[in-house]
Amino acid sequence: MESQELQVFDPVLLSHEECHWLLANLGTPPVVAIKTLPPIVNIKAVKPILDRVADLEQLQQHDGQAWIGIPALKEAILVYLREDAKWAADAKRSKHAPRFPSMYSFDSKGRAHIGGPGSDSGYVHTYFLPDGSRKPFAVPFVADEAFTWSPPGHTELPEKGLTVRADLNRWECFCGHTESFKPDSRASYNAARARMSKHLRKTTEEVEKHRELHTNEFGG
Repeated sequence: MESQELQVFDPVLLSHEECHWLLANLGTPPVVAIKTLPPIVNIKAVKPILDRVADLEQLQQHDGQAWIGIPALKEAILVYLREDAKWAADAKRSKHAPRFPSMYSFDSKGRAHIGGPGSDSGYVHTYFLPDGSRKPFAVPFVADEAFTWSPPGHTELPEKGLTVRADLNRWECFCGHTESFKPDSRASYNAARARMSKHLRKTTEEVEKHRELHTNEFGG
């Protein structure tokens, strides 16, 4: 079913290990690639991507349906790895540099303000171009796919959704649930993010809002 297919590829949702593994295996038939899967790579994270790429390659070959292609997906991964490495290096060099600057807005004096106008909400979505504008890390598998359609019975999401409070080193859900992480630790940040994903899927309160928020933020 179309609504269940991956519409966008977002490397931010993957660990660095998963990103590197996909760089080496995108385009390889899933049944072959999975045989090389190391324990550190989560099959649930990468297999849907391999399956989607395989389907799109087949559609392009047999029906002429165009998509952005494997090189564009690899470029998206490389951009994310490059920007994340730069952010980590900047944060180590200066105590004034945020670890994830896209979660902030910056005033005329260069001071960072978390959650300010135009900043990423929930998790890292964008990076900065040389002119200071922001560009999403995620790319659509099919360039002309529309992402504004809402299915029947669409649940209105709470305005707040998910928030990353870098000043408090924690994720916050609209319902008040929080998950803490260690500062300057990507592994701890990712672990907290995974726990928040589990909260959204498992909570028994405001179930529909939590599940739709999980779909929007974590891709399913």
